[in-house]
Amino acid sequence: MLRTLRAPAAVAMLAALAALPGPPALAQRFVPGEHREFPRIKYADSLESVNDRCIVKKTKLSLAIRPVYVNWRPIGFCCEGCPALFLKNPEKYLEDQKIDLRCVVNQGRHAAPDEKRRVYVNYEIFYLSTRDALERFRKHTLQYCGWLTDPVNGARFRPTASSPRMTYNGRYYYFSTISNRMKFEARPDSFAVRKGS
Repeated sequence: MLRTLRAPAAVAMLAALAALPGPPALAQRFVPGEHREFPRIKYADSLESVNDRCIVKKTKLSLAIRPVYVNWRPIGFCCEGCPALFLKNPEKYLEDQKIDLRCVVNQGRHAAPDEKRRVYVNYEIFYLSTRDALERFRKHTLQYCGWLTDPVNGARFRPTASSPRMTYNGRYYYFSTISNRMKFEARPDSFAVRKGS
């Protein structure tokens, strides 16, 4: 009698489990590249890392570390310390790896990694091909910046004219929500520069 009572409950439980959606897709995954031991990463936004090994340490990329986007393209890293090192002197690392950058204003034109034609927006970096392109980008940032990473919660979003924003230490910051901007304003030094993963 006890077995017959448990069987219907077990069947009901299995049916309920079967109705649940499958496991969530991984936010990012390795994809085969030129070298088997150094795969690239395909990130949650469907973009693939420009590099197949850490731009700082030249070791295998980590799925646990979010990229830094340069001219809309993701740069991958191996550990928590590397994004901050990269952001201190991105030109050095980009030139060492000979990463080809295209201007986001004059699309198709080469944009050399030159700090005189560099703009930071949130954690993203943009290099422009000419001074004119640099000025147009600064004047019409929303038109050219594309998707950004919210500095408070790390969410990728496309800012609009109504997105919360502010300037801090000469850098533009856009936020996916007003509450994120308020958190940033309360502790700007905690969020202004990217740390960790």
